Amino acid sequence: MRVLLGSHEGEWLERRLHGWGAVGGVVGTGWDAYARILHPLEGRLLDWTDRGEGVVPRVADERAWTWTQVAAAVGATMHPEVQYGSLASREHETSIGAWEVRPPQDGWLEPALLARLAPLLAAGTSTPDDAVLAVWEGWGNLRPDSGMVVIAWEGDGEAPPAAVPEPPAVSPEVTRALTDPHLLRLPGRTYLRITCALSELEDPDWGFELGIGWSRTWGRDPSPQLIWPRDRAWVLGTEIDLDSTLVGGSRALIDAILADDAFEAFEVTADSDLTYRGDAVNPPRASSD
Repeated sequence: MRVLLGSHEGEWLERRLHGWGAVGGVVGTGWDAYARILHPLEGRLLDWTDRGEGVVPRVADERAWTWTQVAAAVGATMHPEVQYGSLASREHETSIGAWEVRPPQDGWLEPALLARLAPLLAAGTSTPDDAVLAVWEGWGNLRPDSGMVVIAWEGDGEAPPAAVPEPPAVSPEVTRALTDPHLLRLPGRTYLRITCALSELEDPDWGFELGIGWSRTWGRDPSPQLIWPRDRAWVLGTEIDLDSTLVGGSRALIDAILADDAFEAFEVTADSDLTYRGDAVNPPRASSD
C-alpha cells in the first residue's frame, strides 16, 4: 500500500458521474447493478439508577443497531431509498425505550465492514492486487497542524501519558500528495490517491501504518471515499455527505453483497435519489432538533 503521486488514475470516472444526489453521481452510471450498504448505528443502554457513584445515567450496555430496528420502533417502512432523517434525528441521539441510538456517520464506512466487504470486491475483479483508494482531501485529520486540542487534567503532578490523546498520524508521503499536482479532481470533490491490494483492506488497522490521519485516540478516520480496481470492474463510493456506501458493478458482485447478512443492504439503481427528499414512502419526520 502506498500513496500515488503524479497519477491519472480515476480521471476516467468523471465521464460516468451523472445525477447530483443520485447513486450514479457517486459511483457512476452504466453498471449492471448497484447496492446500497447502510452505515450501522451505535446504541447505548442507559441505567438511570444512582448506585451511590454520583454518575447518572450509567451506560449498562452498548451494541450495534440497524436501521430496520429503528424503523420498527418508530413505525416506519424500510425500502431502498429510505432516509435516516425520516426515521429519527440525524443530528442527535434518539431514545428508544431505555436505549439511546446514535445516527449513522456520514462519509465513513466502518473498517470492520470494509474488511468483510474486501473479499467480495476481490472476487469481482481480475486485478485484486492492484486497486486504487481515493480519500477526500478536506478531512481535518489529514492536516492535524490546522487544529487545536485543549486537554484538562485534574490531579497531582503532570498528566500521565494515557491521559494525553494521540494526535492523528500523517505520513510525509500523504502530506506531499495533498499538494495540487497530485490530486484527483472530480465534480465537487478532490481526492488523494492510494494504491493497494484489496487483501490489505481485510485488516481493519490498515490506515495506521499508511499514515492517513488515523489515531488510537480519535479513531480510524478518514475512510476511503472511492475504491476501484485497475480493470475498472466496479466502483465503491462512500460520499462524505451520505450515510450509506454504494457499490456499482456486475450482477454477481451485487448479489454477493446483498446475500451477506453482515451488511444491511438494498439493491438500488443509478437514478435512486439519496437526498433527504428521496424517501417517498415515509412521511417527513417532525423535527425536534
